[in-house]
Amino acid sequence: MRLFFALFMLVSCSQNVEEDTGENLIDLDAVSSLERPSLRSEIYGIADEPSNTILAFGGNEGPIVNQYPKSVFLNETWIFEPGFGWTQLNIEGPSQRSRYGAAYDSTNRRALIFGGRYRDEGTTGNYTLFRELWAFDFVTRTWSLLSEKQGPKKRFYPSVFWDDKEQALYVYSGLTNKDPMVITLGEDLWRWKDGQWEELEMGGDVPSRRAFLGETWDPMRRELVIFGGNPGTYWDLANNETYALNVDSLEWIQLSDGKKKKKNPSTRMHAQMVYDWGEERVLLFGGHTDLGDANDLWELDAEAGEWIELRSADSFTGEPLGCLDNASDVPADYVDQDLTAPERRHRGMFALMHDSLWLFGGMHAECSNHLDDTWRYGLDGADWTELIEARTGESCARQDADCECLCY
Repeated sequence: MRLFFALFMLVSCSQNVEEDTGENLIDLDAVSSLERPSLRSEIYGIADEPSNTILAFGGNEGPIVNQYPKSVFLNETWIFEPGFGWTQLNIEGPSQRSRYGAAYDSTNRRALIFGGRYRDEGTTGNYTLFRELWAFDFVTRTWSLLSEKQGPKKRFYPSVFWDDKEQALYVYSGLTNKDPMVITLGEDLWRWKDGQWEELEMGGDVPSRRAFLGETWDPMRRELVIFGGNPGTYWDLANNETYALNVDSLEWIQLSDGKKKKKNPSTRMHAQMVYDWGEERVLLFGGHTDLGDANDLWELDAEAGEWIELRSADSFTGEPLGCLDNASDVPADYVDQDLTAPERRHRGMFALMHDSLWLFGGMHAECSNHLDDTWRYGLDGADWTELIEARTGESCARQDADCECLCY
């Protein structure tokens, strides 16, 4: 009976999207599915609006110790359908991995993922890195391997984007080190077109060395937009500069130097970014700042190179670390919390569809845990709505629990 109901809802939701003539026929805040992915981070969300589907693949659900996640990698394929909820697809696809790069090919209605890393559960030492290019077809709901041994070196956290005009996939930078104690950057640019890889030379105001970028593709200006990142060490502070790479000229330009603190997101790594076609703007949520995770929401006017804060949320108080005689624990008043916003996080699912932002999972560094909640933010003037409550990863205040420290 439940299977029949799920199939009915799937068909109904898809038809409603296709027949929409101005009024939204789906209750975007409705969740009838009883399924949901487990806690996880190091994933992307790829949206296909014609099928009312957001893809979330793989990730890492390993326990986090001293803000470093252990290895429990996944190869599950999940889809989220607004008006229905989560469904796991029992299909063959890429092997277990996280920290891949991802892009959406709107012409062929497919999600493309490249790279990533894996290590057996409970082990230490080097990771296995990937250079495979996989495609998920939103129509047939199947995976296919497009490239395996050609192109860029094996890597994780690459910036990946698809250019519909050129019908080409681009892969920029990423980390190529198997050893987790060493950071090695591949500061190169590759294009995959007509089944062939080609390395490209870049010029202009090339960004300085950096890893753990936030990135998105601006199809109107045909630019890869990147924000923040870290110089590629475990001890240096992050950046908050904004750069753009034009794929026609292959020239970099700096959109913002980040020096106007009130007019730029703070320094951070792992910023979650998408492009909003309707308003022709880049949107940025959260990420890992030099003080801890964030949950603020920003928009970028790429033409003017100016950031505007759309939604503030938690703010750091300046209280030092230390709680219950542990110098590394986080005190309860480390941040002023806005409990109407999602928990602070980085590397969760962040996608745009139906004029709404959709958020799932991610890592909350201060609580040393992954999240498993689902939220929607309406770009039509609505605010954040929690669709599925978190079972893990939230602060005590968000759990309505009486704790001495921030998270316990």
